[in-house]
Amino acid sequence: MKVWNNRGVSRRLLLRSAGVGVGLLAVTGCDLLSTDPGGQQSPRGKPNEPKGPEAPSLARQVKDGKLPAVKMRLPESPLVLEPVERVGVYGGTWNSVLLGPSDTAWVQSTIGYEGLMRWDPEWTEVVPNVAESVEASADAREFTIYLRAGMKWSDGQPFGADDLVFAYEDVLLNEELFPVAPSWLVHGGQPATLEKLDDHTVRLRYAVPSGMFLTDLARIESSAALVDKPVHYLREFHATYNPEVTKLAEAEGLATWPELFAAKASDWGNAEKPTLNGWIVTTPLGDSNRVVAKRNPYYWKTDPDGSQLPYIDEVVYQVISDAQVILLKATNGEFDLVTRHVNSLPNKPVLARGRESGGYDFLKLRTSYMNEMVISLNLAHKDPVKRALFQNRDVRIGLSHAINRDELNKAVFQSQGEPWQAAPNPDSEFYDEGMAKQFTDYDAALAERHLDRAGLVDKDSDGFRVGPDGNRLTITVEVALPALVPFWVDAMNLVAEHWKAVGVDTRVKTEDRTLYDERTRANEHDAGVWNGTGGYGDEMLGPLYYFPVQAALVAWATPWGQWFSTRGEDPAAERPPDAPRRQMEMYWRMLETPAEEERKRIFREILQIAKEQFYTIGTIRIPEGYGTVSRRLHNVPAVIPDSYRYATPAPTNPAQYFLS
Repeated sequence: MKVWNNRGVSRRLLLRSAGVGVGLLAVTGCDLLSTDPGGQQSPRGKPNEPKGPEAPSLARQVKDGKLPAVKMRLPESPLVLEPVERVGVYGGTWNSVLLGPSDTAWVQSTIGYEGLMRWDPEWTEVVPNVAESVEASADAREFTIYLRAGMKWSDGQPFGADDLVFAYEDVLLNEELFPVAPSWLVHGGQPATLEKLDDHTVRLRYAVPSGMFLTDLARIESSAALVDKPVHYLREFHATYNPEVTKLAEAEGLATWPELFAAKASDWGNAEKPTLNGWIVTTPLGDSNRVVAKRNPYYWKTDPDGSQLPYIDEVVYQVISDAQVILLKATNGEFDLVTRHVNSLPNKPVLARGRESGGYDFLKLRTSYMNEMVISLNLAHKDPVKRALFQNRDVRIGLSHAINRDELNKAVFQSQGEPWQAAPNPDSEFYDEGMAKQFTDYDAALAERHLDRAGLVDKDSDGFRVGPDGNRLTITVEVALPALVPFWVDAMNLVAEHWKAVGVDTRVKTEDRTLYDERTRANEHDAGVWNGTGGYGDEMLGPLYYFPVQAALVAWATPWGQWFSTRGEDPAAERPPDAPRRQMEMYWRMLETPAEEERKRIFREILQIAKEQFYTIGTIRIPEGYGTVSRRLHNVPAVIPDSYRYATPAPTNPAQYFLS
C-alpha cells in the first residue's frame, strides 16, 4: 500500500534555476534580453510587516458579525504552503489578461487549479491537495481518499464525501451530461465504483488496475472534476433531484436541463456557484470586458505562520482580443505576470526595452514544448487521393527535407531555435536523438526523389506536381487565429515557399480558432499547424503527435483520435490502420499497469513506432522560454515549468503570491 500525504512545498525549483540551461541569446545584446533578473530583483521588496491570522477585510467582517471566526472557517488540517521567497502580506489587486473570451485556460491556471491532487512546483511528482491523503492498493485497483474535516465551500457550506458522490454518480456518469464517461474513470470497459465510507472518506474501485489514476487527478483537464460540483447548490438544476428542472431551463432561455446544468456549473460564467478556489469570481466571463475574482473567506490553505491564504485581495483580468494590444499594455507594466500570448522571440526585444519603465523583470520558462510549429497533414482525409498521398511516408519525408530550417530559424525565430521533429526534448527521459533529428536536413534534391518515389512524378504546365487523379496536388494549411504562437503565419508562409520549390502547390489559410476547431473536428481540412506538446514532463500525458489521441486542433488524424478517445464505441469515428491502432492498444495497457517502470517501457515502444511511422513534420524547437513578472509581485519562482498539462503557473501556488 502506498500513502500520499501532504508535505511542505520545496524550494528546489527556485534554487535549481541556475542549472536549467543557457538563456536565449540577445538579438541586440545579451544583457538586454537576458532572462536573468540580475541586480534588479535582489532583493525584491522590503521585509514584511507583521500580519494577523487573516486578511484585514475579513477580520472586519468577523467583527461586524458577517463571518465566523477564521478558526471556524478553516478545516482541522489546512494545507500549509511554504513561500518561495518569504511569508507575505495581505492586500492588493493582481492584474492579468485574457486573450479573448475563450481564454478560460488562463483563468483556471491562475486561480482555478484545485483538484484532489496537484503537481508539485518542480513537476516531479503528484501530491495531495483537496485530499488530505490517499491510500492506493498494491495492484492499483483501489484508492481510498481522505478529505479534510471541516473544509467548506466559499458560501460556508460543508464540503465532503457527498459532493464527490454527486459529482461522480450524478454528473460524470450521467449520459445526458456526459454521453461518454471521462476516459480516466473507465478501465477494463467499465467505470470505477465510488463508495462513501464516511463524511470525509470515499473509495474508488476499478475492475482492472488504474496505474495513472493519481496522475490523472493532477491533470488540468480532470483535476477538479470531482471537487467542483457542490451538491447543495447544483442539485436544484439536476433532473434527478428536481422534477421541475425543465421549466427552470425554459425560464432562462435554454432548451434542455443539461444546458442549464452546464451554465450553473460554470466556474467562470456563473458568479453564484460556490467554489473551493482561492478567489471567487464576482464579475463573470461575458458580463463585461473584464473578469474579477475576490478572496474566498473559506479558503483552506495557510502560510507557515498559520495565516489564511490567499494574500492578494482580488484578481482582475482584462479581456482583450488583440495580442498587439496585450503586448503594448504588457510593456507598460499593466500586467503582473505574463507567460503566454506575447512572450514570443520577436517580442522579446520590445519587452526587454520596457522593463525599467514598466517595472517588471524576465523569468525563465522550462518549456515542455518540443516544437514551435508542427505541420500535420490529414492522414485520414476524406478525399481518397489526398488520403493515400498523405499516408505515404515518402511524401512526408520529402516535404520535411524540403524545409530549409536554417532559413526558417533565422528569418522567423531569430536564430534561437534548432531543427527538430515531433520528438521529446533533450532533458526528457524519453529523449531519442535519432527521432528528433531525422529528415531535418535541408536537401531539395532528396526531397524531390522522395516525392517522385511516392508517385508524384508528373507536373502541370506551371511546374506543380500532379496526383494519380490527374489533378494538381494542392495542400491548404490552416492556421488558427489568434494563434497560440504569433509567428505561425509567417513561419508557414515561408514553409509554403519551400514546398512550392519542390513542386507542391501550398497555400496558407488563416481562420478564427473556433472555425479551425470545427473544421478539424469535422475532418474538413488538408493540413494544420499547432505547437508541439509532449516534450518534457507531459510525454505520457499528452502524446498528441506520437499517435492519434485527439479529435480536434492537432490535425493529423482526428477521426482516428475520436476512435481512440471512445475506444472504438463512437460510430462516427474511424478505425485506424494497424500501426496507430497497435499504439493505442499499448497505451491502454500502459494505463492499466501498476508499475511505473513498466509503464515507461511500454511508452518507449510507442515512441519507437512513432519514430518509424513519422506521422507529422516538425520544424524548430526553442530550448527555453520566458515570461515577465512585476517587481511588485513576490513569491513567484525564478524558473517555472511551462506546459498546458502542468497548468502554468498553478502548481507554484498563486495563493502564496503577494504584492509589495
